[in-house]
Amino acid sequence: MSELVRGRWLLFALIVLAAPRALAQPASVRAQGLFEEGRKQMNAGHFVEACTAFEGSQKLDPRVTTLLNLAACREQNGQLATAWALYVEAKQMATEGDGKFADVAANHAADLAPRLSRLTIAVAPDHQIAGLNILRGREPVPSASWNRPVPIDGGSYTITARAPGRDPWSTTRTIKPEGDSQTVEIPKLDEPRPVAQRSPTPARDPAEPPAAPAHATEVPAGQPPAGAPSAGPPGEHLSTEGTVSDRPMPYVPIALGGGALVLGGAALYFNHAGDKLHDDAVAQHSQSLLDSANKRRYAAEAFGVAAVGCVGAAIYLYVRSRNETSPTTALAPMISRELTGVAIAGHW
Repeated sequence: MSELVRGRWLLFALIVLAAPRALAQPASVRAQGLFEEGRKQMNAGHFVEACTAFEGSQKLDPRVTTLLNLAACREQNGQLATAWALYVEAKQMATEGDGKFADVAANHAADLAPRLSRLTIAVAPDHQIAGLNILRGREPVPSASWNRPVPIDGGSYTITARAPGRDPWSTTRTIKPEGDSQTVEIPKLDEPRPVAQRSPTPARDPAEPPAAPAHATEVPAGQPPAGAPSAGPPGEHLSTEGTVSDRPMPYVPIALGGGALVLGGAALYFNHAGDKLHDDAVAQHSQSLLDSANKRRYAAEAFGVAAVGCVGAAIYLYVRSRNETSPTTALAPMISRELTGVAIAGHW
């Protein structure tokens, strides 16, 4: 047997012996599959899918090579700050393990550093109240990152500041993907305004006499009430009735008359439309047009009947209102041993 054949058999034996070990490490197998999928998507220019695959592979089986590929993917996707942080992490990981990739990661991080966009969240010392919490989107910003430029990916961010017992504050900033530098100054959060409370109505003293009825105006005994005819000598007749307001406008009859006009107009319109459709139906020998014409005529009849009803009701109510002769309201002096005043009587 030649040396070449022996080498092939030896390689086959090693693969067979290594197979059970690979089956015993399903996480590594899945990680390798995701890594290969990431490389495939990245070569095709599908960076979002590639980054997702590399990230899943790194979670299953952390490796420097996978981390470097993930950093390169984020860089190609325009997430420069995230890529820079991944290169720094890869450098630390390579230094602890395989040092040959440490220089690669360090060089890429150094190249990205001057291109990064940075956001400074400035919080003055007198604005750092107890319980102050700052969010960048949904991500908390630790106090150690306040008042210093922090690398950030391009995009739109909502900065929110809140604290117990204070009104929250927020603002939105749009960061450019590369070379941008912005500062957000956090104001001192205001205390909430107190809600105005109504003072309770003071209780009436039980010893205080009750107020006079609303329909009577109390006047001193012996004096004529204001606005009432003066009382003459004993035996003189006192007027007990006086008109206060004129007869009200007949609003209901007027409204019914207006409704009759509208209904009459609708009746004329539908009658005219029905006649036109009827002529068309006869000319075209169309049963459907004839049915439509009849429907419009029926509608015209209904509107006409309603208009006549409104006219009749308006006339009846108007005549009835003119025949009423009783005053709307009247004033009457009211004199007794206990009370002297004016009574207001009438109907509404």
